[in-house]
Amino acid sequence: MSASQEINRLRYLAAMGVPAYVARRPLPGAAVSAKYALRIVTKAAEARQGSVNNMGEVGAATSVKPSKRSAGTPPAAQALRESLQQDTGRRRAPQTETVSDTSTTVARSAASLAQIPRFRLAAMIIGKRLWLEELGDEALAQDQLQLISAMSRALSHPAVDEDAVAVTEFRWPLHDNAQLGLGSEDAAATLQGFLYRQLEENACVELISLGDASKALLMDLSVPCARRFVPSTREMLKTPLLKREVWNTLRV
Repeated sequence: MSASQEINRLRYLAAMGVPAYVARRPLPGAAVSAKYALRIVTKAAEARQGSVNNMGEVGAATSVKPSKRSAGTPPAAQALRESLQQDTGRRRAPQTETVSDTSTTVARSAASLAQIPRFRLAAMIIGKRLWLEELGDEALAQDQLQLISAMSRALSHPAVDEDAVAVTEFRWPLHDNAQLGLGSEDAAATLQGFLYRQLEENACVELISLGDASKALLMDLSVPCARRFVPSTREMLKTPLLKREVWNTLRV
């Protein structure tokens, strides 16, 4: 216990009228007692202070508001209570600064989270090819899967039995803890590791990026296979004439 804590403890005990005892000599097996003395205002000192105020020797610098003393309260206990009230008032100002600092920290954390890149990427494995499309806030529709399955069958030479589309979603950020690194470089490194696992585990020979949003995420990444960039499935379903352009790109 620190010296300030011990003095406060003695003050509290004195205010409650509980005597505090300290060993006169070290006792075997006991911790060493720290001896602190409290400054107690006696009745004689209060009388002298009152006479000085009545004679006007203090001057007009400040006016002291007399405290209301309960009947039967010892002067020492009353003086201790007033001292504790003053200490409590002095401690309130730093608390306001602490709240302000906390608000600033929260605002900075919110600004950092707002700068984190956020995206959802659908990874579809079919016909030894990895198809990637950025989903945004929408879900992957069934007609999009059917379109990818049809393009994959058209690229098969010779034609093979239709395979089911294996869909995996990559979402960034993986968490919202800004202290663990959620910037663009971290997102690119994590996404590249995800792509390597998908390509190697499924023995893919080609990566096909669908849409401009997916292209922006994959353009600067290195992958161990060929890759192509074509319009998204949403664009092809909305504008069917794009399918001719996509087919010309994929069959080369």
